[in-house]
Amino acid sequence: MRELMRRLSFSDRVSDGSGGVPRGCVPVLVCDGEGEGERFAVRVEALRHPSFAALLEMAAQEFGYKQEGILRVPCAVHHFKDVLAAVSVSSPRARN
Repeated sequence: MRELMRRLSFSDRVSDGSGGVPRGCVPVLVCDGEGEGERFAVRVEALRHPSFAALLEMAAQEFGYKQEGILRVPCAVHHFKDVLAAVSVSSPRARN
């Protein structure tokens, strides 16, 4: 999992307004096999949250640990949004 997080860490890249990923975020494509999916920019810290562990494991099983560029996660968009909400509620930044 560390290898996947290291490969996907784009914390040294900055969005220049051309659709890039903001500093400290990882691009994620969530797709459940029915269509094109939805893109998200997820904070790197969120990937360490226990709620993301199952999603990262599913992604690794489906696509392998050597994904480059966008992280593809095979789940329903509504489920992914629920996980994001759970992470933001438990995040120290969300409480400030």
